[in-house]
Amino acid sequence: MGKFLTGRRGAGVAAAGLLGLGLGVGLGFSGTAASAAPAPVPAARTAAAAPASAAVPPSTEDDPKPAEARRVRREHRPAERSLHGEATIKTAEGFQVIAGQRGKVTAISPISISLTSEDGYAATYVIDGDTRFRADEKPAKVTDIHQGATVSVRATVDGGTRTATIVADPKD
Repeated sequence: MGKFLTGRRGAGVAAAGLLGLGLGVGLGFSGTAASAAPAPVPAARTAAAAPASAAVPPSTEDDPKPAEARRVRREHRPAERSLHGEATIKTAEGFQVIAGQRGKVTAISPISISLTSEDGYAATYVIDGDTRFRADEKPAKVTDIHQGATVSVRATVDGGTRTATIVADPKD
């Protein structure tokens, strides 16, 4: 196990974990989830790998109800449980650091918003003309966000400056 997290493989595992956390926080406002169904396996591989008696499809009686399946997926979405994080993504122009945070608004003005997460992490984000606001899943204005409200912020990071791209009510 000592060699597992070294070299390129270890860097890939670490990057995938951070990217999953960061993108889950930063891009998780869409509310969609990846399908829990496994990828289909070509028939040639399944026929050769398993005896004919094992090729019978599994019973649908064992499958959870659709509502139960959605509940299970929702419980395992890191975006809805994450408090804060950062990730570096590749863009057409190069690399971009994105950040996300979920917490209570401690201060808000037309040019900035400050949040504190449940674990005590605090950050301030610049608000500019490109910052979008959403309340009750509808477009909103900065004046619709109040001190003490719980919000999620997605931001770009350039140097030490965090610029909010979207401020929204978190999906519970």
